[in-house]
Amino acid sequence: MAGRTLRLTGFVTRSDGGTWHVARLLVSCCAADARALKVEVRGAGAPAADTWVTVTGTWHPTGTPGTESAVPVLDATEAGATEEPTDPYEKR
Repeated sequence: MAGRTLRLTGFVTRSDGGTWHVARLLVSCCAADARALKVEVRGAGAPAADTWVTVTGTWHPTGTPGTESAVPVLDATEAGATEEPTDPYEKR
């Protein structure tokens, strides 16, 4: 997917240092086993944490797969608030 334009919808999380991410919770069985999937967003101002947004931009994989450094990046061309989905979880 490197270099492709993607549109992601999720909630905003923030990291130390001013970076922010769009995230979704992936559920395999039930909410108790949910894990966060996140993509760092660059090129757009950071909305408030926990705000739901839709972000469009260019995808860039970063870090070493399978490690904490493997957080992909989306170079945003558009970002805006959106309504929380009726079902906020991604199902496996």
